[in-house]
Amino acid sequence: MKTPLRLVFLLLAVSSLLISCGNDDKDGHVEYVNTEIFKMMQEVYLWNDYMPRNVDPSDYSSPAAYMEALRYTQYDRWSTVLTDDEFNQYFEEGQMIGHGFMVGLDASENFRIAFVYRGTEAAEKGIKRGWILSKINGTNVTISNFGTIMGRNEIGVTNNISFINENGETIAISLSKEELELTPVLHSEVIEQGADRIGYMVFQDFIESANDEMDEVFDSFMVDDINELIIDMRYNGGGSVSVAEHLIGWLLGKDFANEPFLYYQHNGLLSSLLDTIYMVPSKANGFGLDRIFFIGTVNTASASELIIKGVEPFIGSVMAGSPTHGKPVGMYAIPISDYVTLPVAFKYTNKNHDGDFYNGIPPTLPANDDITRDFGDPEESSLKAILNYIETGTIPSKSTKSTSFSSQYIDRKGPIGQFLRAY
Repeated sequence: MKTPLRLVFLLLAVSSLLISCGNDDKDGHVEYVNTEIFKMMQEVYLWNDYMPRNVDPSDYSSPAAYMEALRYTQYDRWSTVLTDDEFNQYFEEGQMIGHGFMVGLDASENFRIAFVYRGTEAAEKGIKRGWILSKINGTNVTISNFGTIMGRNEIGVTNNISFINENGETIAISLSKEELELTPVLHSEVIEQGADRIGYMVFQDFIESANDEMDEVFDSFMVDDINELIIDMRYNGGGSVSVAEHLIGWLLGKDFANEPFLYYQHNGLLSSLLDTIYMVPSKANGFGLDRIFFIGTVNTASASELIIKGVEPFIGSVMAGSPTHGKPVGMYAIPISDYVTLPVAFKYTNKNHDGDFYNGIPPTLPANDDITRDFGDPEESSLKAILNYIETGTIPSKSTKSTSFSSQYIDRKGPIGQFLRAY
């Protein structure tokens, strides 16, 4: 193969926004990159047999626009291109700049806090999930202005924000943007319900630092002798396969070590070289539960979906919420000149070869994401559905009264915006 193989496994939820990586084709450089992208896609792309063959590289002013034209639109919503700087800033340096919270819309189109990363200024000043963003620097927050009203994505940019808290009180807080240290475990606790001790963890990011945080939480769950486990991945868009393996070890490694849990399948050209079987890592002190509960939404994707589907052949996998994103495929990062291409290169299935869930994984327990309530609130719709199921064994009808999360207006502008979802 002539394609450079600095291949980085990426299982990420990627929006289908058209990305601009610059419009000036100086000395034919963009045309050269586009030509190399076409060659690479012929070799690596999962659907290389379905690519259009008459797409002229010289007709597109950016590599991202050219990649958009090459996608197999029946399935591919994700293949894209970043500049070297954009890729390195996030995936290699792990840098994210902002206030450290994610936002969503409720049923009344109020912007509410969906979560806050631990250790940020926002968290230290007491901002919580469910709070409404009312004004920023004196201007009312609306759908039309939110994309720009937060200001530049630079360290030190300060916003004076008026929030409405859970008691209906208006609270003014000044926040300065900072380089964020992502905290993949957003929340954890043990919920006692009758004789049950239920471990509940909100898991946000499949990044390497997640393993230590996960270990700390699960060790504490072991000490607390839990008999049920809920993993809340309602906003988790995926990430590192090695972190997914680590999590699978905890969930299955005690009773099912060294059994296959994941298969990778590439295109016909690469299958003999790169098709891979992942085995359940041994974890003698892992959980030995008969079932695992999950919470998912349309924002739950890739590595998160891998976990939900991966558990199914072994023990009960019960999900509350709404259908997931539907990304049973993964991407490699392949550098071309001063860009990094991210083509969909493989699909994955579980032990039973169950995959191709492009319409998402349907929930066992339909429920809305009640963004008005904090994590761990037993009245939050998705958590409530699970607690009710544990207590009664019954499947509830989906509520139409709770306010629900919307991802439509939360993504940042620009190439890296599809990966970064905290403001």
